[in-house]
Amino acid sequence: MKDKILLLCKRLNKFTINELVTITETKQDIIQKIIDELVNDDKIYKDGDNYCYRKLIGTNNNKTCLPVMFQYHSNQEIDFIIKGFCSDIEVKKMINVFGIGKFVMDRFYSYLRTRLYDKQMTELLNHFEKEPKIGQEREYMTAKVYLYLYDDKLFVSEKLLKSNKAKKHTEEERLTIKNIYLRSYRKVLSRAYTHKFHLHLSEELWKWGKEFKTQYKLLNKILYS
Repeated sequence: MKDKILLLCKRLNKFTINELVTITETKQDIIQKIIDELVNDDKIYKDGDNYCYRKLIGTNNNKTCLPVMFQYHSNQEIDFIIKGFCSDIEVKKMINVFGIGKFVMDRFYSYLRTRLYDKQMTELLNHFEKEPKIGQEREYMTAKVYLYLYDDKLFVSEKLLKSNKAKKHTEEERLTIKNIYLRSYRKVLSRAYTHKFHLHLSEELWKWGKEFKTQYKLLNKILYS
């Protein structure tokens, strides 16, 4: 029924709950529940006393290569989300400013973190293939990650990389790993970050030392290239 209601919303474009109740001859509480879900999915949005169907945007900036959720937001909205992410603006504040549902904002931020993690994993695997090293294990509450240092750059992996030729990091490298990790670790000291801890840590490692403009430019390149 949810799909049928969404299709009706698309046809009406702008409507009220009472109009949907009348047209579908369905109880108001059932319609309201479905509408709330569609709002949370960001497929419709509230405009005063009315609801409006959120039209799909065009396919510029290679958005067809991105998750479907990108297609339900304007270029400006996505740009604001990217800027918010690069500015370390927490999800709750982004919700208050833009009125986007928490579930949707969490998905956007999680996706951006995943892209950053995947990019650094590609780079890590290239280094590891040429010069395998034994990962330095770190644990935060129930979450474990494995750290690798190459060219004074710290990489994080959710799982231990294995090779029969892997060598231990030198004492100097271990000290560098410790210093860089503690520097970034302090920013993710939250119980909420134990879920997908590797993504949050990877984000902080990527952001370190980069000004907002640099982060913004590089993240757009990662998303749309």
